[in-house]
Amino acid sequence: MKTKLSILSISIVLILVIISCSSPKKKNIEKTVTNVVETKTTVKTYEFDSLFIKDNEMSTKNIKKENIKYFNLNAEKSLLTWFCVTHTGYVKFKGGQVGMADDKIVSGEFEIAMDSIRDTDIDYDLMRIVLENTLKSDSFFNVKLHPTSIIKLTHIKTLESGRYLIGGNLEVNGISNRISFQTQIIQNDSSILVLTDRFYIDRTKWGVTIYSRNFEQTDDSFLFTDSVSIKVVAVLTKKNIIF
Repeated sequence: MKTKLSILSISIVLILVIISCSSPKKKNIEKTVTNVVETKTTVKTYEFDSLFIKDNEMSTKNIKKENIKYFNLNAEKSLLTWFCVTHTGYVKFKGGQVGMADDKIVSGEFEIAMDSIRDTDIDYDLMRIVLENTLKSDSFFNVKLHPTSIIKLTHIKTLESGRYLIGGNLEVNGISNRISFQTQIIQNDSSILVLTDRFYIDRTKWGVTIYSRNFEQTDDSFLFTDSVSIKVVAVLTKKNIIF
């Protein structure tokens, strides 16, 4: 019994050390991500077109299924990176697909493998593993009960050549909320490269309220921000095409 209590005490101490850390060393996450230049954009309010862009007179009624070209996500070359005040890391994709018609996105859905969540700024393995296991626990993302998160695209608006504002639903912990983000899309006949700007979500809207100032009354040193920023690099190839 004493041994179990000792292990529990060590784990709690490690978690508190991790949370209170204020200036972690940055590390490269993946070669794919390091090649992407981060840009800060001013948040604006837009009226979305429908998922089928109006200026091309697209709608669910006049697009025939046989005219939609599907592109499958390459999970090995795609990555979702996350950033908070004290830590950075990534989560891998499980799969996904985008539908194109007349060179425009008309559908899109992506699955995220929550068990793949990793921290990339902690050098000490034990501390890093404790943090990752904590993020997977039922206090945070409850990976055992919800192993997969889903991003489903619902709306799109053309901003300029190759840049779009995309709206959709993000499901985490079995809870779905609206999200929107700006992105660059580079495409040809056989592949699509999606490079999103960094966008922000409020973790408490997905039930992750632990250590939140708005949900817990405790010492400030135990609390951390509700805001988490996300950035996505997604590589998709035309269905049945293998490189």
